[in-house]
Amino acid sequence: MATTIRIGYVPEHFSTPLYVARDLGLFKDTGVNVELVLCPGGTGEMTSKLQDKSIDLAIALTEGLVAGISKGQDWYKIVGTFVDAPLCWALSTGKNAKHDSIDTLYKTNVAISRYGSGSHIMAYVLAESREWLKEKEEPFQFTVLDNFKNMRDKVNDGTCDYFMWETFTTKPYHDSGEIKRIGQITPPWPAFMFAAHVDLLANHKEALVKVLKAIEKATEVFVSQKESESVELVMRILDYPEEDVRRWFETVRYAKDSQQVSRKAIKVTLSTLLDAGVISQPTKPIEDLVDPDVAHITD
Repeated sequence: MATTIRIGYVPEHFSTPLYVARDLGLFKDTGVNVELVLCPGGTGEMTSKLQDKSIDLAIALTEGLVAGISKGQDWYKIVGTFVDAPLCWALSTGKNAKHDSIDTLYKTNVAISRYGSGSHIMAYVLAESREWLKEKEEPFQFTVLDNFKNMRDKVNDGTCDYFMWETFTTKPYHDSGEIKRIGQITPPWPAFMFAAHVDLLANHKEALVKVLKAIEKATEVFVSQKESESVELVMRILDYPEEDVRRWFETVRYAKDSQQVSRKAIKVTLSTLLDAGVISQPTKPIEDLVDPDVAHITD
């Protein structure tokens, strides 16, 4: 009986190679039964689904995975890197909101998808970069809204002041005037990493590696066709304008080795999260966060 690996992912342009792997039969070629599980709630939803074992492998934000394990989420380990390039987060307010820049956001209400998600963690990274954490008071209040649409709605009805989400995913709503862009922030670490449930690591490590290699091959195909087929694929699936898709392709960089994890990237993520007050533990050794039998840890 074939091993089944359920992969949690966000419904964004970054994840398009998963469809490539499925449609070209790359998953089928591994002999592993792969199920793709849509997680619109992002990293927080995926770590919860890993905990209740409704997914086995997650493609999630680096900072969310590192923070989760550092806070005691011991049911998964990082096993590789999906997107090497950092994620650019846009800061958005309601179309008629009083906020026109980041300067007025201190002590405001932030819309987040879940606690532990990138939208939550990056608010603290923003606060640390603006030195608001030195005030010894919570820089923000948070309202948990589960998904991107709810966040857009709540900054427009005045419930929340702003939210943070990936730039190109948010751009169509800036262009349409539904919400207002007031800034951006880009952390110095890879955007997305792979995290596997410890049961998958204990019982089906070989199957996991095959699936990671299939995704790696799919990203190669996806990038090699970025002048034509891949642009059309992203446009068709996500209804993005061609200009935005082409601009995104100029910024994205997928890992050439899906099992590679940079020690430096993990260290800078831990250090930033510690400074931002997201985690309170001293920096952990990388071996506590990464499975060294699957991942190739580099300097």
